[in-house]
Amino acid sequence: MKKLLSLLSLSLLLFFTVACDDDDENPDPTKGEIAIATSLPNQDGQTGSSYLQTIDEFTSQTLDNSLAYQIPYSSPCIMFDNDIFVMPGTSSDILSKYTRNENQELVENGQILLPNGSWAFTMLKASDEKAYVSLLAAGKIWVINPATMTKITEINLSSYGVGDVNPDPAAMCIRDDKLYIGLYQAVGGPFPDPSRPYTDVLIINTTTNAVEKKISTESLPGLSSTGLSSPTRPIDNNTIFVDENNDVYVACLGALGVIPGHKSGILRINSNETDFDESYKFVISDSTVIDETNQISHILTAKYMGNGKLYANANFPAYADPVEPSQFFDRTAWPVVIDIYSKTITKLPFTKRSTQFASVTKYKNNVIYGMITESDQGFYSYDPLTGEASSKPVITTTGNPLYFGYFGDN
Repeated sequence: MKKLLSLLSLSLLLFFTVACDDDDENPDPTKGEIAIATSLPNQDGQTGSSYLQTIDEFTSQTLDNSLAYQIPYSSPCIMFDNDIFVMPGTSSDILSKYTRNENQELVENGQILLPNGSWAFTMLKASDEKAYVSLLAAGKIWVINPATMTKITEINLSSYGVGDVNPDPAAMCIRDDKLYIGLYQAVGGPFPDPSRPYTDVLIINTTTNAVEKKISTESLPGLSSTGLSSPTRPIDNNTIFVDENNDVYVACLGALGVIPGHKSGILRINSNETDFDESYKFVISDSTVIDETNQISHILTAKYMGNGKLYANANFPAYADPVEPSQFFDRTAWPVVIDIYSKTITKLPFTKRSTQFASVTKYKNNVIYGMITESDQGFYSYDPLTGEASSKPVITTTGNPLYFGYFGDN
């Protein structure tokens, strides 16, 4: 297995670190249509406590963790229907499921033990009886039954690694019975081979679970010179998605902006095709940002909302502390909207920046940004119809606003 431990101090894996034990006694189940997870970091930013609970509605309030379940520190949460899966990340090897029951109570509802040190951050549900779990550090995909939380099979991807035997399977999407997986291809740490500024995606048949092909920009003259690398953010399954035209879009992190020649941006796989579209290339790290003088290094978190609009938290290195920069505490994240069709980026009219723990999701017709600013922390809202952004959190949280999920939208 690769020596990926240095990921813990870098923005690629800001959401996960050292495990914390759950409380001996869980609280009474909370009720509601919104799930919220918060994270209380210690001074080092790498340890702390995290909590998961539900609330009734998105209204102005201050939320504490007294009624919440304690979960492993900064574990990503993924919602499917009435289930929330708490991914173990680096905190443990146990993938846990919480279910909203008929009384709208959130209750624990199963676990599955994954391989030791496999670093599972994302999963994708193909059906009620089948889901794919990406094991970043193990170089495998586990196929599980999410209803019974049992293993069906595993897919070994070691032969697709470049520079070692682990291609680092990251975020995933499904289109037309095919699973598309971004291969992060880290070598000896969180970064790809400096001499290889390319993007690899693996395609698996979801009926047979067999690998059909690996596609790469390295072999495409129209894309090999773009420098786009590091496809998908391993902790954010929304960095690969399918739009209304049935096209797959892949966000590339460009070695987090630290290796010359590696670029961040977006690639496309057209409907009815299984290779990259050589006519489409959107290099974000070389693009200007409307209403902002500084440039983006890479996308931190993202949510596609339709009509070509990808809402994201983008990392602006210019806002880092010039003397003692901190991946955990510098407020370098700013909400933006990326138009994947017109290839434009616009800074949204928020008045504050966040740390890189920022999150983004949707609630009905609004975009919800979890932000940790200099003066407050919680979930802000943005209305795409009016262009208005809240000046303070609608929900102020005790701890970092790690996750927001609406049961009616997933």
